[in-house]
Amino acid sequence: MSWPPFLDLPPVAAGEADVLLLPLPYEGSVSYGQGTARGPEAIWRASTEVELWDEQLGVDLDAFRWHTAPAVFPTTDETATDYLARVREMAVALSSHGRPVIGVGGEHSLTMPLVEAAAGSDDLTGITVVQFDAHADLRDRYDESPHSHACVMRRLIERSADVLAVGIRSMARDEAEFMRTSDRIRTFPARLLAEAARPGSDSLEEELLSTLRQLRGDLYLTIDIDVLEVHLCPATGTPQPGGLGWWQTLRYLHALLVENRQCRLIGCDLVETVPQPHTQVNEFTAALLLAKVVALGTRFKSPEKPTKSQH
Repeated sequence: MSWPPFLDLPPVAAGEADVLLLPLPYEGSVSYGQGTARGPEAIWRASTEVELWDEQLGVDLDAFRWHTAPAVFPTTDETATDYLARVREMAVALSSHGRPVIGVGGEHSLTMPLVEAAAGSDDLTGITVVQFDAHADLRDRYDESPHSHACVMRRLIERSADVLAVGIRSMARDEAEFMRTSDRIRTFPARLLAEAARPGSDSLEEELLSTLRQLRGDLYLTIDIDVLEVHLCPATGTPQPGGLGWWQTLRYLHALLVENRQCRLIGCDLVETVPQPHTQVNEFTAALLLAKVVALGTRFKSPEKPTKSQH
């Protein structure tokens, strides 16, 4: 893999790392825009332009030790089932080093094996998946496949995961019906969050922030870059106007990753970035958001080893 190191920082071995990154250049079921397979490399290259001091949080990103695992490339004629099984196997091996694995895609179907690997089981009872996304991804099948990116949240719920969905603004009628009848998913749509910000309205945003701060147990975070407004990711796989703003998104992530100290972060992913000719907006936004997640999630960082006393 001839990519530069993430953030252009010297990489360390997996067993010494605070941050374990797993690039997943895969687009086996994309249904509109192409190019998510090229997302990880573009993100790595864009990351070399991210400032190492986070001015918002006062965090030095070079205080973390970063490891990038070998990218899991699909092979010729490999089925989606076989590829996703290899992703799970790699994520299991990487998580044995005692840190949450961050998968970087690639399309959203990758979340399923990453959650299974983080949970260490096919049974996802007791795990909450926090989903930042424009799309519900609750279809039973899409293009005749149960493994499509449009089905991933449905598959997780079938394995008994609970889902908290933020920023949703596109779904089919059957997805809306499933959402209405399932007791395992709670949704904060982008439109209602925007309306709640108007003066004099009930603050749905405060309800969301309170919910994020109070989650308990094992937590998996999945971020589809299209949760953001389209000017921040104009070439994502399936762009959708009406998304979350940058500071709005970071406010929600801060509530989850900083203000909530009760839940245990077991893994996360960032998916659906597509590089576009003549601009680096898509990949730079993704690289910066990934750096922000790590800076916010101090649980990625190992405690300093005690120094030996001098006598």
